[in-house]
Amino acid sequence: MRAFSLIRLFTILGLLCFAAPASAQSGLMGRVTEAGSGTPIVGARVQANTGGRTAGVATTTETGEYRISSLTAGTYDVTVTRIGYSMQRVTGVQVGTGFATTNITMSLIPSQLEQVVTTASRAPEKIIDAPASVFVLNSVEINDRPSVNIADHVVRLPGIDVARGGLLQSNIVARGFNNIFSGALLTLTDNRFSFVPSLRVNIPYLTPTPSEDVERVEVVLGPGAALYGPNTASGVMHVITKSPFNSQGTTVTLDGGNQSLLRAGFRHAGSPNEKFGYKISYDVFRATEWPEFLHDTLERKARDTDLRRQGGEIRLDFRPTPATELIANVGHTKAGSAVEPTGLGPAQIKDWSYNTYQLRGRVNRLFAQVFVNQSDAGGTYLLRTVKPTTNCPNVADAACIIDKSQQMVAQAQHGWDLNTRQKFLYGFDYIHTDPRTSGTINGRNEADDDITEVGGYLHSVTTLTPKLELTAAGRIDSHSRLESSVFSPRVALVFKPVENQNVRLTYNRAFSTPSTNNLFLDLLAGAAGPYGVRALGVPETGLSFKRDCAGGLSSLCMRVPTAFGGTPSTMIAANAAVMYPVAIAAARAALIAGGVPASVVDYMSTLRPNSTQVSTQLRVLNTENATFRDVAATDLRDVERIKPTIHNTIEAGYKGILGGRLQLSLDVWRDHRTNFVGPLIVETPNVFLDRATLQVYLQQQLTPVVGPTNAAAISTATATALGGVSGSTNASAKGIPLGVVNFQEANSSGSDIIVTYRNFGDLTVWGSDLGGELLLDGGFSLDGTYSWVNKDFFPRTEVGGVQDIALNAPATKGSLGLKFRNEVKGLSAEFRGRHVAEFPVYSFINGTIESYNLFDAGVAFRPANWKGVMIALNATNLLDKKHREFVGGGNLGRLIITRLQYTF
Repeated sequence: MRAFSLIRLFTILGLLCFAAPASAQSGLMGRVTEAGSGTPIVGARVQANTGGRTAGVATTTETGEYRISSLTAGTYDVTVTRIGYSMQRVTGVQVGTGFATTNITMSLIPSQLEQVVTTASRAPEKIIDAPASVFVLNSVEINDRPSVNIADHVVRLPGIDVARGGLLQSNIVARGFNNIFSGALLTLTDNRFSFVPSLRVNIPYLTPTPSEDVERVEVVLGPGAALYGPNTASGVMHVITKSPFNSQGTTVTLDGGNQSLLRAGFRHAGSPNEKFGYKISYDVFRATEWPEFLHDTLERKARDTDLRRQGGEIRLDFRPTPATELIANVGHTKAGSAVEPTGLGPAQIKDWSYNTYQLRGRVNRLFAQVFVNQSDAGGTYLLRTVKPTTNCPNVADAACIIDKSQQMVAQAQHGWDLNTRQKFLYGFDYIHTDPRTSGTINGRNEADDDITEVGGYLHSVTTLTPKLELTAAGRIDSHSRLESSVFSPRVALVFKPVENQNVRLTYNRAFSTPSTNNLFLDLLAGAAGPYGVRALGVPETGLSFKRDCAGGLSSLCMRVPTAFGGTPSTMIAANAAVMYPVAIAAARAALIAGGVPASVVDYMSTLRPNSTQVSTQLRVLNTENATFRDVAATDLRDVERIKPTIHNTIEAGYKGILGGRLQLSLDVWRDHRTNFVGPLIVETPNVFLDRATLQVYLQQQLTPVVGPTNAAAISTATATALGGVSGSTNASAKGIPLGVVNFQEANSSGSDIIVTYRNFGDLTVWGSDLGGELLLDGGFSLDGTYSWVNKDFFPRTEVGGVQDIALNAPATKGSLGLKFRNEVKGLSAEFRGRHVAEFPVYSFINGTIESYNLFDAGVAFRPANWKGVMIALNATNLLDKKHREFVGGGNLGRLIITRLQYTF
C-alpha cells in the first residue's frame, strides 16, 4: 500500500513539473576544460544565478560542453563545480537574444579542501568554508580499493573508530563510545537513513548501494543535531550515489580473494534525453569467515561460517526544468548468512532482508522527500541460546529474533537569501518508527511500542566581513516517549584570513533519544543455572527494588526460582540463611565427590543457621565468563525513566592548504554529556550465603562431631562450595545463587536476572583529531592521521552510576600512508600503516582489546590500450596479525582482494 502511495505521489509531482511554463529560447552555452592540458571535463555542474536565485543548471557532456536553455535576457553569475577541481565563478555574463558563449577552465586541486560538500550545512559549500570538520572519499579512491564494505575506506579518516567483528561485520562511530551493536553515528545514503529501522543499528552490509554506484562519502565529525535532529551527537556519514545524468554507461566488476571471497557487481545508467535518467545496480558477495574466528564452544556448534549477501537499487530521475528534479529509488538487500555481534552476544544472521523506498524532489531551493525503510530478520537467532530446530519465523523459540519493523520519514527544507550577506535555511522532519518483533525482541511490550518524532529547524549564515562568517542554528524536537521537547542550538564563527585558510570556533548542543531497545526490550537472552537472563527496556515508571521485606539484607526482597522450591511471582526477604537447606542439598553430590563423608553431609543438612549466624552476600553476574562478583547492598539503585542524553560540545578547528602542497586539518574538542545512557548491564544481584560467616558457623557445629582438624577442612570446603568466591572461574568455588534481588515492576515478576539500561550522570571528554596530506614530486603524496581522547575509562564514582563506563574505543590511534598516482599511465598505489592502542570495553560483555598495528597495501592499473578496463589488488592486514577489534568479535586475519572491472 505504501509503495502504491509513493508511485501515485511520483505521478502527481511529475504532472505538476510538466505544467511548468516555458521560457524564451535564449540561454548560455560553452565548454569546460582542464587548465594547462585543455582536456574536456565531464560531469561538471554549471549553474547560472541571478538575483540570488538559480535560473538554470546543466552538466557537461563527454566533450566538456554545456547548454543552459530558457534564460531570460539579463546579467548572470556562472558557477562551475566538479569534484577534484577548484570551483570556478564567472560574474557579469550578459545574456540577450539567442545563446551567449562562455568557456571556462578549471584547475586540479592539490587536496580535498576545495571540494563541494552538502552534509555539513545541508547545502552546497566548499569544505574549506564548512563550519565543521569534514572529510570526503571520492569515487576513484573507493573504486581503486577493493573492499568488503564502506568501513574499509573510512577507517583511515581522523576521528573515526571502526570495530570489525568479522570479515563482513563492522561498526563505525566517531570519537568513541562505540558498542558492538551501535547506531551512534548517523548514517545516510542519498539523504535517507541507512540504519535498521527499529533497532537503530548501523549494519553496513545491509546497505543496498554497491561500491560501483558511490560517487563520494562525506563524513562530518561532531554534533549535527541542529540540522539533522536526534542521534547525531558524534557526527554524520553520508554516502552519495552517482547521478544517471552524469555517469552513464555500464560497469561490470568481479572481485576475488582469500577466505573463498567472491563478489560480482553490476551498474548500468542511461539518459534517453535531458529530462529522464535511470540506473540499476546490483552485487552478490560470498566468503568464509577466518577459522580462528570464534572462541566460544557453543557458538562454534551453532553458527554458519559461510558469509552471503546480495543487494542493489533501481533509480529513476526526472528533470522537467533545469531547476526541478524528481528522483524515485527502490533498494533491496538480503544477508543470507553472517554473524552480527549484538548487545546480548553474537546473532546468527539468516536471510535478513532490508528494503528501502524513497521519493525526493527539488524545485529551486525547495527540497522534500519521503522514504520508508523496512527490515525482516528472516531466520536470525542468538548464538548464546539453544539453536532452533526449525526456521525461526515458524516457531516460538527464545533464540529467535523476529524483526519486521519499518520506519517512515518525511522531510522538507527550503532556503532564501535576504541579500548577498545573509542566507537562511529552514525545514522540518517527521519520523515514525513501528517495531514489529512478534514478541521476540519487545516481548510483552509489543502492543504499545511505536515512536513518533517531529522536529523543525532554522539555520542562518551571515557574512560579517569578507573574511568572517557567522553560522547560527536552532532546532526543536518532540519525541512521543519523552516528557518534554529538546532544543538544540548551534553557533559557529568561521574566520578565513587568506584564501584556502579556515579557522573556526563552534558550539553545538546535541541530544540522543532512547532507542526502542532502551524503552521496550523484553528478551530472554540466556540462562545462568536455574535463572533466566532477561534484557529489559526501562518503562515510563522506571524499575525499582522492593525494600520493605523485614529480615532481608537492608530490607531488600528477592525471588526464588522454582528449582529451589520458590514461587517466582512472590517476593520474600533477601535472607540467604533461610535458604541454607536448599544450598546444602544442591551441593551434596559435589561435596561427597570432593571427599566429605556422606554422613557428615547428612549432618550438615540438619543444621538451620539464622541470619545472625550466617550473613547474606550479594553478587552480580559477569555475563562474559558466568562468574559472580561481590556488590554491597548500597550499590543497588533504582533505575529511573530513561532521559535523552544531552551533549554540549565546544570545538576549535583549523583547515587549510599551505604552500600549495600541504593540506592540514586540526580539531580540538570538548564534549560534556549529561544523562549518558550506558550499555546493557546486570542490575539485579543474586543472593549467596556469606562464605566467611558460614565457615565459622560450620566449624563450630562440626568440631564436636569430627574434631577440630577435620572440622576446619570440611567447613572451609563446604563454605566455598555453598558461598563461593567473588570472581572465581572455578566451578567448585562459584557458590550457589539462592535467589535474585529483582525489580518489582510487572515485566520483572519472575526469577530472571535482569540486564537493562540506565542514565548515568555527567561525563566529560577532551580530544583532538589531526589529518594532513603532503604532495611530493613525481606523483607521490604522504598522508597521516592522529586522534587522541583524554581518557578511555570512567569509574562509577566519576559518572554517578552503578558501574564503570568505558569509551569502548582507543584513546589514541593513527595512520601513515604513502600514495602514488600517475593519470597518464593509469597507475595508482598506496601503502599504509595503522596503530590502535589498547582499550577496555564495558558492555553486556566486558573485556580488553589489546593494542595492534596493521599494514595495508594496494595497487590499481588502467591500461591505456584497454579502454575501460581496471585491474586492482588490495591487502588489508598484510602481515596477517591475528587480532580482535571489539569484544564479542573474533580473531581477524589477512584479507587480499583482487578486482577486474570493465566500463563501457
